[in-house]
Amino acid sequence: MGVATLLGLPLYPVECLVQCALYLAGGRTPARALRYSPVLFHDLSYLPLPFLARHIVGAADADTDLVSRVLEACAIAPGQRKVGGTALAELQAREIGKLIETFNFTAALSLKGRWLPGRDTDSNLLRALAEAARFLAAADSTYLPHLAQQHLNEAEQQLAATDIQRLQSREPLARFVPDTLATYRRALALLRERTAQAAAETLPNPFVTTNPISGSMHWGRQIFRGREAVVRQIEGLLGHQQNSTSLALIGPRRCGKSSLLNMFRLMLPDTQIVLFDLQDNPATTPLAFYRALAEQARVQADQDRRLQLPAFPEGPPIEALRVWLDALENFTAVPRVLICIDEFERLASLFPGQGQDLLQFMGLLRATIQHRRRVRLLVAGAAPFDELDALWNDHFINLREIRIGHLDRPTAVGLLTRPIDEFPPETIPLVVAEAAVDRTGGQPYLTQLYGSLLVDRLNDDKRRSATQADLAAVEDDVLDQAGYYFRNVWGDLGTTAQAVVLDAAQGQALPPAGVSLPALRRRQITGDNGELLVPVFGRWLRERQIDA
Repeated sequence: MGVATLLGLPLYPVECLVQCALYLAGGRTPARALRYSPVLFHDLSYLPLPFLARHIVGAADADTDLVSRVLEACAIAPGQRKVGGTALAELQAREIGKLIETFNFTAALSLKGRWLPGRDTDSNLLRALAEAARFLAAADSTYLPHLAQQHLNEAEQQLAATDIQRLQSREPLARFVPDTLATYRRALALLRERTAQAAAETLPNPFVTTNPISGSMHWGRQIFRGREAVVRQIEGLLGHQQNSTSLALIGPRRCGKSSLLNMFRLMLPDTQIVLFDLQDNPATTPLAFYRALAEQARVQADQDRRLQLPAFPEGPPIEALRVWLDALENFTAVPRVLICIDEFERLASLFPGQGQDLLQFMGLLRATIQHRRRVRLLVAGAAPFDELDALWNDHFINLREIRIGHLDRPTAVGLLTRPIDEFPPETIPLVVAEAAVDRTGGQPYLTQLYGSLLVDRLNDDKRRSATQADLAAVEDDVLDQAGYYFRNVWGDLGTTAQAVVLDAAQGQALPPAGVSLPALRRRQITGDNGELLVPVFGRWLRERQIDA
């Protein structure tokens, strides 16, 4: 009897009758009756009260403060915790649905509301709904209808994934998610209808002029052109397990090295790619570099394959790196791991005044190149090893060097005339595309930049086809937007090479006697006779550099 009394059983029938009566009596004013709910007066209730969750939800719009107090009381009373959790989940589902219905995507993304908990929530379903709101917000805010359509496609994929997730979830929210998803899909349909007309009147602009191309981009695989032979060569070199070949990818700036490395994640399915760009991952000490490399490997393996790579161990930096590489060599969940270090010329800056540390690191890389089978190395940069000091040439002597440069003329012209299947014919006519490639020499970044600026100009003017006059007009913008690239190319040249390039820019094709051109040819700055391969670079030199 003592236990029954403790559980509140003698009072429970009375509380049930009271709660039922209050719910029924509430009618159109449920908040007025909810203030007398037994949960507010008895915090040792061990059995759930009927209709309490429905009563809470019904009163929420009229008196949020009262409902908050009832939910707090439910959290205290053991028997009402599940009831309160169910009511709160329904309120959250309804609130995020209303935010979506009113196109308040920013608040939905932040999970910001009276009942919503904010972005720090433990609810996987709420985080999934917030992620879907992110894509809707992006689609609603962009001025580019084709980009909006891409965001809407991503939102639709996220909603489908959320629908699957709620079937597997044990959260109280799961039972209310279907109605919320229906609201999302209605908003999605309205946004599609809104952007369809604008998209029909606007040319798509798939050209990439900022970040490197990647397979995750909407049109990434279509605009990645002209590297089939390089990919086949790399596939062949990596394909034999008994072959320990490691690679050096050498090419001028902005010629597509980083894009090629990104695409490896799609094109080399039997290899775990680890991409580490020394420019995007600044480190000031060897240990910071080693740890960052291991962390990048861990994150990318988890993203790509849900693999858990070995952690970076404790200990002296170079010994810890050796142990980690040995652990990768013995990691059998994937046939091989290809560690790609981009901008490798920056490595020396991590070891200022520590010659011994740099020698130890280079020695470890050399051992990896020569002796490890599963772990392969790829370094990418602009400078061939024979232009660097002996340290690089000695330690990287066994790397297989692969060169990457400008696009060949047919590929560059095809990229401009038909970058993607949806690109309307004659948007950039053949004669305009050929003239643009005459100016870029097939340099990938500049070719994409001309294409992007031409499409922007057509959309601004609400026209459908470019002319030679458009090409001349956008070249001024090319000089401005490519200025940083041109300055880097210029800055990489020595004084003698700069003099040769300036002469070439002013029409003097052949260099002075005794001046060697191999380094300029390898960087695809000049041709066999000393002529500039990228004429628009010559114009930049004449108008922006010589005058400076």
